[in-house]
Amino acid sequence: PWLLCKFLLLVRGDSVVANLRVARLILNPRSQLRPAFIEVPMLLEDELALTMLASIISLTPGTVSADLSDDRRTLLLHCLNVPDEEALVAEIKQRYEAPLREVFACSATRFPCAWPCSAWPCY
Repeated sequence: PWLLCKFLLLVRGDSVVANLRVARLILNPRSQLRPAFIEVPMLLEDELALTMLASIISLTPGTVSADLSDDRRTLLLHCLNVPDEEALVAEIKQRYEAPLREVFACSATRFPCAWPCSAWPCY
């Protein structure tokens, strides 16, 4: 539970910072926006974790999850301003995907059965 709480606080803080950055980009008449679609390779395998990641990205101002590949290995994002695509991909993987992998690794060891569980509760 602590990993998830820590992660949710990180997401909340990032959301506030993203709101300020987007406001600055939009209100600054000299800003040169560089919108782009980028592909982020995924290591997450859990469908709930992938859904959470796509939702978190879409809830963060300036980014929208556009598609997930059929093999669930690539997430397509549209971003309002992308000065460095590689840095953005690395940031998403480090700040969001890696913590979600930790959270869901813990839940997989504690609750080994798949949802919906045939033997509820999953202990």
